[in-house]
Amino acid sequence: MRGFVYLFSAICFILSLRGLSTPETAKRGNILGMTGMGAAILITFSTEGFGGHYAAFFLTIAPPAIVGVYIAQSVSMVQMPQLVALFHSFVGLAAVLVGISSFHAGLGESGTNATRAVETAVGEFVAAVTFTGSLVAAAKLHELMDPKSLKIPGRHAINAMTVAAVAVVGITFCATADTTTKIICLYTLITLSLWLGFHLVASIGGADMPVVISMLNSYSGFATAASGFMLDNNLLIIAGSLIGSSGAILSYIMCRGMNRDLWSVVLGGWEDAPAEGVPGVEGVVREISPDSVAEEVLLAKKVLIVPGYGMAVSRCQSDVADIAQILASRGVEVEFGIHPVAGRMPGHMNVLLAEANVSYRSVKEMSEVNKQMLEYDVVIVVGANDTVNPASLEPGTKIYGMPVIEVWKAKRVIVLKRSLAPGYAAIDNPLFFLDNTRMLFGNAKDTTTAIFACLSQRAAFVGKSAVFLDLEGGARALEEGRRETPPTTWPSPKRTVGVLKDSNGRGTPLVSLAPRFVKRLRKQAFRVIVESGAGAEANFSDDDYVKAGAEIMPNADTVISRSDVILKVSVPSEELIRRIPRGKILISHVFPGQNAPLLELMASQGLTALAVDEVPRITRAQNVDVKSSMQGLQGYRAVLEAFNALPRLSKTSITAAGRVDAARVLVLGAGVAGLQAISTAHGLQAEVFAYDVRAATREEVESCGGTFLSVELEEEGEVEGGYAREMGEAYEMAQKQMLSRVVPNVDVIICTAAIHGKPSPKLISNDMLATMRPGSVVIDLATEFGDRRSNWGGNVEGSPTDGETQIHGVTIIGRSRIETQMPTQASELFSMNMSNLLEELGGGENFRIDLTNEVIKGLCCVHEGRVSWAPPEPLPRRPPTPSPRSSPRLVPPKEVSLLDQLVTSDAFFAMSLVCTAAFAGLLGVTLKALELQQFTLLALSLIVGYYSVWSVTPALHTPLMSVTNALSGVIIIGSMLEYGPSATSASAICALCATSFSSLNIAGRSQVAYMLQ
Repeated sequence: MRGFVYLFSAICFILSLRGLSTPETAKRGNILGMTGMGAAILITFSTEGFGGHYAAFFLTIAPPAIVGVYIAQSVSMVQMPQLVALFHSFVGLAAVLVGISSFHAGLGESGTNATRAVETAVGEFVAAVTFTGSLVAAAKLHELMDPKSLKIPGRHAINAMTVAAVAVVGITFCATADTTTKIICLYTLITLSLWLGFHLVASIGGADMPVVISMLNSYSGFATAASGFMLDNNLLIIAGSLIGSSGAILSYIMCRGMNRDLWSVVLGGWEDAPAEGVPGVEGVVREISPDSVAEEVLLAKKVLIVPGYGMAVSRCQSDVADIAQILASRGVEVEFGIHPVAGRMPGHMNVLLAEANVSYRSVKEMSEVNKQMLEYDVVIVVGANDTVNPASLEPGTKIYGMPVIEVWKAKRVIVLKRSLAPGYAAIDNPLFFLDNTRMLFGNAKDTTTAIFACLSQRAAFVGKSAVFLDLEGGARALEEGRRETPPTTWPSPKRTVGVLKDSNGRGTPLVSLAPRFVKRLRKQAFRVIVESGAGAEANFSDDDYVKAGAEIMPNADTVISRSDVILKVSVPSEELIRRIPRGKILISHVFPGQNAPLLELMASQGLTALAVDEVPRITRAQNVDVKSSMQGLQGYRAVLEAFNALPRLSKTSITAAGRVDAARVLVLGAGVAGLQAISTAHGLQAEVFAYDVRAATREEVESCGGTFLSVELEEEGEVEGGYAREMGEAYEMAQKQMLSRVVPNVDVIICTAAIHGKPSPKLISNDMLATMRPGSVVIDLATEFGDRRSNWGGNVEGSPTDGETQIHGVTIIGRSRIETQMPTQASELFSMNMSNLLEELGGGENFRIDLTNEVIKGLCCVHEGRVSWAPPEPLPRRPPTPSPRSSPRLVPPKEVSLLDQLVTSDAFFAMSLVCTAAFAGLLGVTLKALELQQFTLLALSLIVGYYSVWSVTPALHTPLMSVTNALSGVIIIGSMLEYGPSATSASAICALCATSFSSLNIAGRSQVAYMLQ
């Protein structure tokens, strides 16, 4: 019967580990583990060794169990690593006591049984090392000891001599028949093992604690298995093997996460392997305020939070969860990226986030977030350092080759940290000095609390889709606006906004303010007057404006005379400017780089002009960025017109007649219009290629589904603000050669390239058009600023400004303002930007042109009769060294050593097979049937544990350790078997003490596992 129950318990233990493979089955796994434990204890009552000592048993387990539950409930999740280590020590101590009890109980016969003596010596060695090693780990983690490694001169030699002494004493213990000698040898072996456990862990630095915790878990399991051999108990062997393999696999995972060798961790920390040639990191640190952080994340679409040990120390996980929750409520997608060695034990960050009620669906592994890092608008690093250090890509650094979360590839990185001090790896972090990084210094608890407070204030004023750089985002925002209920009353107007009809000879059908946005301006204390017929070509009637709360004026002069602020879409004519009185404010397209005379005229008239085409490239200006709104429509419309004119399918098609390949699209320019064109063409399943002089756009192109084409000549193609600049002759020659090779192989070309304040770049020549297949289509969106004197419409030679022509059988379509083909939606997007801009200016109540506001300063080209616009300055030339934000660099493979070649050779495989067979044969000859059975159980349990633990999700590594450590409390069975006939004997007292420590471990760890499920 006992064998059957032990088999049942073993199956429960295996299924318990298997249940931790997913969060959904974790609770059942815990129940199965406790069920197996309870069944094993109950059946042990019927064994002869228990001796019917029920009263002693229950009196022994009750107080420690209560203490264990109390400790588990009292300790916060932040202190979980030291609690785990402390419970490991209880298992080790219980195993030591069980071994001592077994030795004294059978002292007479153990002298004649060499196998039993070997099992006792090995069991005591592993158990003693586990006990003191776990105590030291707990003390280091709780800062009762210095977390840094203990550096005793010749420490490795001391460890080697200690192991040698243990071996000598152990051999003497097994070989001698003298009782006194055996007792002296046993206690000497235990003492040496206790010292070795202390010194091994004390010599390991705090950075390696995740591995140490896992290794101690493994040690506790093997100590339990050794006790099973010593007591001839199969369940202890099975449970110990499962636990031992679990800890070993977790240790391997942790080492792989740090690119560390397991033995180098066990024998010492990072301090023992100094790196050579590590350059000092220098640069400018750009700080940020909590309010600015709140602003950036509210304007983002996708945010990643990367927690580190600093979050655990400051105990700010609840604040971080609150930040994520408020962002999610505003329509921002928030995810958490977890490094496998973040914290001080496997799964430490997962436990803290679970305590803060963060959904595990939002928690992603390192490999998952690295694949989509380009998609994140903002990454917030909370108390992490080495796990996000790009120095891992630099040969010679201590963390070279260590997998890290590649946060520097995101558009913006915000680091919350006390200072610039290095982490446990003791090397500087170049991330802090990158252009896209902002530092928020201070205690993480204080800074996250401040960010949350700012978010709470701002969230009430920022809509769920406040930023819409792409067409879909804008459409969603417009749809939300349509569902708003207009108020019945508005504040008294303090300023008047006038809307002019956009008729300056170009016939632009857009209007600067759609009726639906009139109510938003009325809420801002603006009076709105509209020239009659201003919205007619955009399908908005005068009645629509009146119903929305605007007033209709008969002509432009009336609007101009009665307005404080004049809104217009296109560039104003000289005639219109002369009609505007001094002191008025004009908001419209100006293109100051191409219209210097207009600026002088506006200045002479005493006007203030805001150029909506000069929005600075900063995050807080995104909701007023007319260029991005219009260019999103331009890219979308251009692709639709191209495929409407292209006489073939966009996607691959397979029919009975054969296969038709997908159309090939080349997009020139990777600004907003270009990226939207790439995304739209990719959505039509075309094969998309893209080119831009700015190498930094590669990431954006690839994230939209395009293949980036580069010129084999490095030259910086940006000016300040992210705009493209004119390139040198050598670069232009290389660019021409590259395009000459690509153009003949594409079916559609979408041209969106522009140089800020300059004529459109000349890219597709007449000779290139001649190499294209007849029927191909070219859409030129850059014709508004083309060099017409040289017969270049825009990016294409011979393209019309607005129209269609045929050149060499290729359809050339020129569009200077292609968004005018969609006047209603374009007008609404433009109107949304205008209403946001007027709000940025203070609304009607507090309206002013504040040149200390970086958004307004960037827009203002004429201020109170003075030209204030200046072209952006080129960035200083930088050496062509790779940046951490460039394409990911693969760690070069290490050279294969002769030893590695030998291990992987067929000869070594054959030799290993022969040696294994010989060893198995030797065991079969020398061991008894029972001992062979036990070795078989050990091997099979290790294999089962290996496959069970590998299936456990990383988010459940901490619960896994809790469950396996609770299962290691099965050593209580070994102590119960040693009670014997008298509960007052020395061996029985040792066994009862072992029962006490085992029950404390079982109750405490079961409570922890329950809290973590």
